Parts: sequence; structure tokens; C-alpha cells
Amino acid sequence: LVVMVSVSASAQGKMAVSVGPDVMLPMGAFGDGYGVGFGGTAQFDYSVMPMLVLTGKAGYLTWSAKNLPSGVSASYGGVPFLVGAKYFFMPEGKVRAYGHFELGLMFGSVSSSGTIQGFGSYSGSAGTTDFTISPAVGVEIPAGAKGGIDLSARYFMILTTGSSSGSLGIRAAYKMAIN
Repeated sequence: LVVMVSVSASAQGKMAVSVGPDVMLPMGAFGDGYGVGFGGTAQFDYSVMPMLVLTGKAGYLTWSAKNLPSGVSASYGGVPFLVGAKYFFMPEGKVRAYGHFELGLMFGSVSSSGTIQGFGSYSGSAGTTDFTISPAVGVEIPAGAKGGIDLSARYFMILTTGSSSGSLGIRAAYKMAIN
């Protein structure tokens, strides 16, 4: 992400940053053990052609475990670092629909703590680094001379050894040009 920000000044009008909240609905076996996830992400866009944008994204996402015994809590959270490409299906104008594909790494942690009757208190965590892919569709709606609203829906898949954890997500972000 830092490398992308150091692009020369001759790229004026081609760069933008968006920031917004994410809501993630876990699917499959992941959804059996975890509730709705929340977080936020920041995205850097670099336009290489009028309809093609390269992206870099980072943020924080977390899901709380569900159906646990009384007095026990657990969660999975992490920092995704993703790079991708966004293709607009229509030229610049008012509302622009797009497809977006990202891949990268999720630096995550599973944490648990609580008190179990007869055993006492405990707490622990374990870190993970997993490959992640995220196809998405969205729309950008102009909001001012240099800003816009970026609404997207995506399937966020964390690939682990022998399985995967997927979530359907929505993101509502404010996007601003940086010149």
C-alpha cells in the first residue's frame, strides 16, 4: 500500500481513497460457529485506464462465536491485506457499476476466554495467516466534485488448510480523489 501511495505527481486525477464500514454474514460451517462480522476497511484506487482500476485494501474484521456455554466467549478477527482490480461496466458518468476481484492475506487470530464451572478461568489465542480471495460487485455514485459513495457486495473467502471460511459482505464507503 505504501508503494502505491508513492506514485508520481504526474498521475493526478487517477488516485482515490475510500473508507467505510463492513458487515459480514458468515456462510456454511463458518456461519454455524460464528455470528455476523463487523469491521472497517480503507481502499486505495489507481486508475490505469478509464474503466480499469488497480486496488489495495487493508482494514480490520471480526466475528464473535455463538452457541457457547455460559461464561465463555470466543472470536475470530484479523487484518486483511488485499490487492485487486476493479472493472467498470460503463464509462464515467453518473452511477457506475463494476466488478471487483481481490486476493491477498488475512492475518487473523482466534481468541477465547471464560470460566468453566469446576475448571476455573482461562484465556488463550492463536494466530493464523491465510490466503484470501474476494470477488465483488458494486456501484459508485458521485457525491460532490471529488467524492462519491462506493457500495459493494462481496464474497470474502479465507482459505485454510483443508477448508475455507466464507462470508457474504457489504461495504458502504466514502471515496475521495487524491490529487
